Amino acid sequence: MALIKNNLWKLFCFLLLGGLVLLSVLLAYEWRNIEKEYRTSSQNRVEFSAQALKSTLRNKELMLDLIGRDILSNNNLTEKTSTIKLLDNILLENPVLLGFGLFNPQGEIIYYSSNLNASTMINLKENEKTRQSFSQTLSSDKMVLGQTYFNLSLQEWVIPIRKSLRDKSGTVIAVMTAGMAVSRGAKYLNILQSNSDDYIMLAREIDGFIQYSSVKDADIASYTKTKIKQALGLSDNALIKQTGKDKEIFKSSEEVFSIDTHVGGKPYLTSAKFDNRYQLWTLSNRAMQPIKNVFYWKVCWYFLIYLLICTVLYFGFRFIARAEQKRVDELFYLSRNDDLTKLPNRKALRDSFEAKKETSFSLAIINITNLRSMNNRFGMEYGDKAIKAYAAMLQATFAVPYLVFRNSGNEFCIITPHLSDEQNRHAFEQILASSIEQYETKNTERPLNMSVGVANYPEHGITKSKLVRSAHLANQWAKDTGQWLCHYHADIKQAYLRRLKVEERLNIALSEQSFSMVYQCQVNEQGKIHAMEALIRWHDGELGMVSPAEFIAIAEQSDLIFKIGDFVLARSISEFAKMQQHSDTPLELAINISVMQFQSSAFITTLLQSIETHNVAPQSIILEITESLFMDNLEHVIDTINSLKSRGIRFSMDDFGTGYSSLSLLRRLPIDELKIDKSFVDDILIDPKSNSMVQSIIAIANSHNLSVIAEGVEEQAQFDMLVDIGCKRFQGYYFYKPVAAATVIEYLTVN
Repeated sequence: MALIKNNLWKLFCFLLLGGLVLLSVLLAYEWRNIEKEYRTSSQNRVEFSAQALKSTLRNKELMLDLIGRDILSNNNLTEKTSTIKLLDNILLENPVLLGFGLFNPQGEIIYYSSNLNASTMINLKENEKTRQSFSQTLSSDKMVLGQTYFNLSLQEWVIPIRKSLRDKSGTVIAVMTAGMAVSRGAKYLNILQSNSDDYIMLAREIDGFIQYSSVKDADIASYTKTKIKQALGLSDNALIKQTGKDKEIFKSSEEVFSIDTHVGGKPYLTSAKFDNRYQLWTLSNRAMQPIKNVFYWKVCWYFLIYLLICTVLYFGFRFIARAEQKRVDELFYLSRNDDLTKLPNRKALRDSFEAKKETSFSLAIINITNLRSMNNRFGMEYGDKAIKAYAAMLQATFAVPYLVFRNSGNEFCIITPHLSDEQNRHAFEQILASSIEQYETKNTERPLNMSVGVANYPEHGITKSKLVRSAHLANQWAKDTGQWLCHYHADIKQAYLRRLKVEERLNIALSEQSFSMVYQCQVNEQGKIHAMEALIRWHDGELGMVSPAEFIAIAEQSDLIFKIGDFVLARSISEFAKMQQHSDTPLELAINISVMQFQSSAFITTLLQSIETHNVAPQSIILEITESLFMDNLEHVIDTINSLKSRGIRFSMDDFGTGYSSLSLLRRLPIDELKIDKSFVDDILIDPKSNSMVQSIIAIANSHNLSVIAEGVEEQAQFDMLVDIGCKRFQGYYFYKPVAAATVIEYLTVN
């Protein structure tokens, strides 16, 4: 879960970082667009301003040229009055112009408009401030702009414009000059923008002084003291670095360009265009802060959207994480708890063992011994109901510090404090008392039977697997010895090792066919042999003679019983066929069948094949079964018996009277014979109850038309007593011991 949660939040962080990167890219793209738009706007403004300026100046140049030529062509140089009147009339039509003057090539005034004061007139060629532009006018056939100055008489900032007038030979004969009012002549520039952060400027190339600034209330320093490089912080190196071109290229191409500058420590975007005709730079100077503010607002909006998305993602991921946590918790719960009973399972048992390793404790394993038969008889739903009720009873009986687990289908485990055997026995007696309660299904009631095995930590196992094995062994010992509770002890370990060894040797015996069959003859009242019971024997080279009671039980636990059962059927029927050849009367063969073998799907086929192979009459075969066979899936067992009986095979109930059979059940069972257990025959002479039990069994058999055979007859008095109470068939050492088939053939020959 930690890994899943970690990966989920890693993905969330990855998405946040990815979003941040995307936001950064988007903002960078947005900034480039804003800046590009700003630059384009600035360059367009410069282009517009430059074109408008050029048009205005061109217009004024033509005007000066026409006025001058008109004066010269009409020989008005001597007609002072008419010339002044002409100039005054033109001024009235051109409010942008503040005055006209006509100067000779020596810089002396010839004529001037009437609004000018003669006392303020200067020699343009001699005056330091006008000398340069006047000389430039004399040498140029284009209009020349002088340095902007303040006219005291007019109280205006004036841009002087001058145009040389030439005769046919190209000699300058006069210079026509006028003054443009800065406040009137550049209204279109003021309209574009006129504040300290966004303004238009005109700069002179010849001396670098500012020709015009759209900033309102520009002071004298703007025009007479500050040069453009100082005003904008322009440098040739900065121009080359930012554009890759020097100033001369832009001058010759008249291309608009933009560069970053600093004015008063603030960043500005300066766009410029050069006019070769009038040697003027048109510049747009716009502070970067406004577009930064626009960008900052966009950054705020983008970050707000980003934070909103992050918030939605966070709550989405938190919802997923919680849902995943809930799912994992459920899976974790299911992985550690039994689905039916909700008790902790074997995984939880392992974890609890690890948690308690530093202390001593006891582990009890409770096995519900009849759960399978209950499921088969009453249905899985009933079995589940019983298990749930049993689990609830365990939880109620064993509260903290006891821990209850369901280890498997019919097995519960309890971790208890390290108690004495007597204390544990007292605790589990409460369980036994509760488990005796009846569980109802339809019209049948049945208690849960249990066996309990207890092992102590660390004496009986220092690891979980060893401790569980010890408790299992104690549980199995309880079953084998007919107890309901057993504490692990040394004899159990020895029995376990013995069982492992027997199982190991059983596998070898099956592969080497080292089993053999013996037969104990059964006789009638006259002592004549009429049948024999097939009994398996095993003499192992390492273990010696092993009792069938021991190795059959082990074979049933390890599923080797099927192979042993097949061997018994094949060998006993084969040898029985030979015995029949030496008898002048029909014989019968009784074969013991284990519960597991009988319930095997291959049992009927194997039996019938052996009968057919050895040409034995099915009517001569008697299958001995025990009452325990009917504890599991009664209907299926009855169907199997009927199927075999339809082929002539008969059935005998072995050890009758020692189990749980009832008369109602006996009426349903399609058996042919009851076999009185040896334990009753042993005490028939000395125990009235045993004698009465034998008489009852014979009476039951007679009432159900069943034959009866008494086993374990070992003396004449027992035989006589059995004959007196109506028994007609007998088996025991008094008559014959179990012997090999060859010996039985000898008996038959003598008999």
